[in-house]
Order: sequence, then C-alpha cells, then structure tokens
Amino acid sequence: MEYTFVLILHLLSAIIFIGFIFADVIIFPAVKNKLGEELHAKMIEAIVGRGLKIYPLIVLVLIFTGGYMFSKYINSEVGVINSSLQILLLIKVFFVFLIILGVIYTMYCKLTKKEPIAFMNYFHTYALVLSIAIVILAKLMFVV
Repeated sequence: MEYTFVLILHLLSAIIFIGFIFADVIIFPAVKNKLGEELHAKMIEAIVGRGLKIYPLIVLVLIFTGGYMFSKYINSEVGVINSSLQILLLIKVFFVFLIILGVIYTMYCKLTKKEPIAFMNYFHTYALVLSIAIVILAKLMFVV
C-alpha cells in the first residue's frame, strides 16, 4: 500500500511537471502568436508567478518519490543490471539527471545573474523531449 501511495504521488507530480513544460513549449508560443505580445506577457507573469511557488515542491516530490521507487528495483538484494527493467530504469535515471543538471545550471545563472549558454535557450524543449522519453521508458520497463 505504501508503494502505491508513493507511485500515485509520483505520477501526479509528473503530470504537473510535464504539463507546465508542455504549456511553456507548445501552448504559450501559440498564445503569443495569436493574441499578441502584451497578453502573452501578462499570462506568463500570472502563470509563472504561481508556478514558481509550487514547481520547486513538485520537483522535490518527483525526486524523493522516484528515489523511493528506484530503491525497490535496484538494491543490494536484486542487483543493478540483472534485468531489462533495471537497464531501462538506469537509462531513465540518466535522463532525469540531465534535466536536474539543466535546472541547477539555470538556477545558478539566475542567482549569479550570468547569461546562460545559447544551448540553454531551448532547455524546456529538451526537458519536454526527455520527459516524454522518461514516461515511455517507465511503461516499457514493465513490458520488456
């Protein structure tokens, strides 16, 4: 029962995480093109203002619940790379670390007021692609 609760919490957090990134990459630019820069700026201000309050909590919940579930499938008793599930899980975790590193770098740039490298201008697009890959791997882990 405990695992099921953690899984549900993890899935709900992932929906919020991916939903925000999806909106930023797909929806917000369409609003900007359709309704203009001024309305877009107001919308972003309102949404991001609220998002900044809950997004860090959502990321922490994802990390902690994911770590809990990870420990059920990779540990000293069951091994590390003994099954296709474990291999796919490790690939999934690698993708998660790429997103976490991007978030840390972005936060570092904001705190130090440094301009991020040009590659990071598309970080949400990369994070969306990685997030979709993570979801697909999560489902494949239990099929393959």
